[in-house]
Amino acid sequence: MPEELEIKGFSVTTLTHKIKEMFDDNLFLQSVLVEGEISNFKRNTSGHLYFTLKDENAQIPVVMFKSAASTITFSPKDGDKVYIRGSVQVYEQGGKYQLYAYSMKEKGIGDLYQRYEALKKKLEDMGFFEKETKKPLPKFPKNIALLTSKTGAVIEDLKTIILKRSRFSNLTLYPTKVQGEDAKYSIIENIKKANDNPEIDVIILARGGGSIEDLWPFNEEEVAIAIHNSKKPIISAIGHETDFTIADFTADLRAATPSDAALIVVRDSIDLKNELDALTLRLNKTFYNDLKILNQRLSNILSLNVFKNPTRLLNDKKQLLDNLKDRLDLLSPKTKLQKEKESLDKNILLLNNSYNNLLNKLKHSHVLLNEKLALLNPLSVLDKGYSITYHNNESIKSIDSVQIGDKIETKLKEGIITSIVESKEK
Repeated sequence: MPEELEIKGFSVTTLTHKIKEMFDDNLFLQSVLVEGEISNFKRNTSGHLYFTLKDENAQIPVVMFKSAASTITFSPKDGDKVYIRGSVQVYEQGGKYQLYAYSMKEKGIGDLYQRYEALKKKLEDMGFFEKETKKPLPKFPKNIALLTSKTGAVIEDLKTIILKRSRFSNLTLYPTKVQGEDAKYSIIENIKKANDNPEIDVIILARGGGSIEDLWPFNEEEVAIAIHNSKKPIISAIGHETDFTIADFTADLRAATPSDAALIVVRDSIDLKNELDALTLRLNKTFYNDLKILNQRLSNILSLNVFKNPTRLLNDKKQLLDNLKDRLDLLSPKTKLQKEKESLDKNILLLNNSYNNLLNKLKHSHVLLNEKLALLNPLSVLDKGYSITYHNNESIKSIDSVQIGDKIETKLKEGIITSIVESKEK
C-alpha cells in the first residue's frame, strides 16, 4: 500500500496564541466601556476580583486585579449594575476570552461614559486611531515640549527622569491647565505653540490620575482634533495605567503614566553607551574579518604567475603583440599595395629583360644578315681591288652590250672613272 502522507495541523497552544494575538492587535478591545449586572462575585484572598458581567442575552467573565480593585469607591456585589472599563484578552490556559477590568463605577454615573463612547466611535470611524496615521517618535530628541501643569508631581517626575537618562535633551515647559472647563483651550493653544516652535522634536501631554470628570478635558473632540492635526509627534500620558482617554487613542503613542512617557521619549545614556560599545565591537569584528578576507585575497592574487614572473608574461605579451602586428600588417592595404608594387616591378624587370634579350637577338640577327648581305653585295668586291663598269646605269655583263664610241663608267672603291669605248675585243 502507498505510504500515507502525514497530516500536520496547528497545536491547540499555537491556535490559541494566534487568537490571543488577534485580540491584542485590536485597538478597540484595548479599552472598552461595558455596562451590565454583576453575578457570581468572588473576592480572592489575594485581593483580585472574579465575577461575571451579564445582561439579558450574554455574559462575559471579568477579572479585576488587586491594584485596579483598590480604586473602587463602593463595595460591589451580585446584582449591582455597573460600568466597567477594561480590555478584552484571551486567557490561554483556560482557552477563553475575558474582560480585564481597569475601573468600575456604579451605573448612576453613566452620562459621561456615554458621551465618551459616542465620541470614541465617531473618531474611530473618521480614522483618527489608525496606526497608519501615527507619526514615529524621534530616536534622539534634542528638544522636548512638556504640556502639563507647571507645579506638581508630574512635571517633577518628567524632568527628573528625562534629565537623568539623557544629558543632551532640552526641556521646554508649556504651562497647561489640565482640569476644569477652560482646560481644553489651554491644551489646544499649547499644542499649537509647540508646533510653531521649529526646535521642538516631540511633545509630551501629561497629567496625573483622577476621576472621569477630572480627565474630561482630554476627552473633548477639539483636543482630539488638535492632537490629530499636530505636525510634531505627541505622547499622551494621562492619569494612571488603567485610565484611557480619547487623547490616548488619538496621540501617536500612549504612555501608561507620565513616568512611562519620560522613559519612552529618551533612551538611557548608559543603555546608549552599552549599545555603542556593542556596535563598536561588532564594527571592529567586521573590520578585522573583512581585513582577514582581503589579506587572503591579496595573498591569492600575489601567488599568481603574473606576480611571480611578470617579465615572462610581459615577454609573452610582447611576442603576441608582434604576431598580431605582423598579422595586421599582412591585412594592411599599404602592405598589399607594396606587394602589388613589388610584383609589378618584378614583371616590369622581366619584361625589360625579355625586351632586351629579344632586342639583342634582333641586333645579332641584323648583324648576321648584314654580313650575309655584304657578302651578296656586288659592290663588296670593290674592296678587294675589283671594279664594275656601267653603261646607261646598268652593269656591263657582255661585251655585246656596248658599242664603239659608247660612254661607259667604271666604278672603283675610291670613285668612278668615265671613258669612251674605242675598241672592243672578245
